[in-house]
This record gives sequence, C-alpha cells and structure tokens, in this order.
Amino acid sequence: MDSMLNQIPLPFIRIKSNYEVVDTSEQARNEFPSVKSFLDLIDRDSREKAKKLISPAHRTFNLELNLLTKEHPLALFDVYGKWTADEEANIIVVSKDTRLQKVEGQLMTLQKRLRNTNFELYEKNEELEESIARTNRLSGPFITLSDEVALVPIFGDLFEEKLQAVRKNIYDAVYGGEFDNVLIDFTGVGIVKKEGLQGIREIFLALEYMGVQVIIIGIQPQHAQQMKSFKEELNMTYIQSAKEAIRRFLIES
Repeated sequence: MDSMLNQIPLPFIRIKSNYEVVDTSEQARNEFPSVKSFLDLIDRDSREKAKKLISPAHRTFNLELNLLTKEHPLALFDVYGKWTADEEANIIVVSKDTRLQKVEGQLMTLQKRLRNTNFELYEKNEELEESIARTNRLSGPFITLSDEVALVPIFGDLFEEKLQAVRKNIYDAVYGGEFDNVLIDFTGVGIVKKEGLQGIREIFLALEYMGVQVIIIGIQPQHAQQMKSFKEELNMTYIQSAKEAIRRFLIES
C-alpha cells in the first residue's frame, strides 16, 4: 500500500478527525515540511474556515487553502478530501501555481500587445484560447446517473491540457457528491499521448484512494496496451460497452 501511495503524482495526506497527520506520500513530503497536525500547514487566517469544512460532518470536501510549503511561506492549493468509515480523511492537494503562472504569462502578453496597439490580434487570440479551453472541458463531461454512479465519456486525443480539464471535472464532481462507481468511457478516445497516459493514471490513483471504483468502458486494444504498465497496481474493472456497464451498475445494483 505504501509503495502505491508513493506513486501518486500529487501530494497525498491522511489525517485523523483531530487533524493529526497519520500518513503522507513521498510527493507530500517533498512539497511540505513535516508537521504533526494538518492545521500547522494552513494559513492562520484560514484555519477556522478549514475546521468547518474539513470535518467528519462532511463526508467529502473541496476548498482552496493557502498552505505552507518548503519553498514558499504560503502557496495556493485546491484541497480535495473524503472521510473513511474509520474517521480518517484521505486528502489530495493540487497546486494552483501553474494556473497563476499561466495568468501572469497572459498578462505579460497583453501588455506587449497593448504597447504594439495590436488589439485585434489580442482579441482573436483570447477567443481562440477560450474556445480551446471550452472544448477541453466538454471532452470529458461528468454525467450523474444516480447518487452512487456517474459516467465520464472521453472524446478525442488525450494530451496534458485536455486531461487537466477532465481531471477538474471529475474531482469537483466526486468530492461534491457520494459516488461509489465512476464509469470512464474510452469508446471515443483517439491517440493517447505519453503525458496523457500519465494523467489517466493520476486520475485512477486519486479516485481509488478516495474509495471510488473505476470502471473502464470500450477500451481499444492500443489503449489497453498503453495502460498495461499500471493495470496490475490499480483496482480497475473493464467492461466492453456502456450499455452493459449501465445495466450492471445502475439497473441491477
């Protein structure tokens, strides 16, 4: 279990209901200083907010927090968590720094374009970026089938930017509900880039540690071959068609 925990490409922290840290992944140990209480990582001004939301009274939680890291006094993170029957919370944190860097880069580009008075080019580029971002978000919609079952049909080629959008769709929905099974439909997937394969593995690992079973639907031979490297370490179920998966997990359950 510990070796698998250390393979999660995002910082993972397990805490008790009194916020005592009981386990961390290698990624978390690299990112954050060693503390006895999870509260010690949280910005003082945000601790009361965190106590209200990170509580066994809420089975799942999703919030933004400024956390103490080894490199920065405070850095902004998305914090996703889910409580277990043993009143321990499994927490995954996702840095927002890359998104902030992207915004800063866009602002610098804007300033340069303003200096060149090239407003038309800027507006067209912004429209294109928004169109691409929207397409990525729609390439992996999270469809609720019941209180416990959801379907995520993925379309097109898989690359890093698209997987980031799909991952956010899944994380936001899963940590806002009480889903036990997520059906991920690969029928419409084209080429899977190397970084896209890593993104898929990251999503599967995160869902498994949050107690959600992943069911893979309509996987093609070339995709099965690509995912062979991490098939044995993950508890995934493979079903050929969405119709069969829905019948098994929705109608017969």
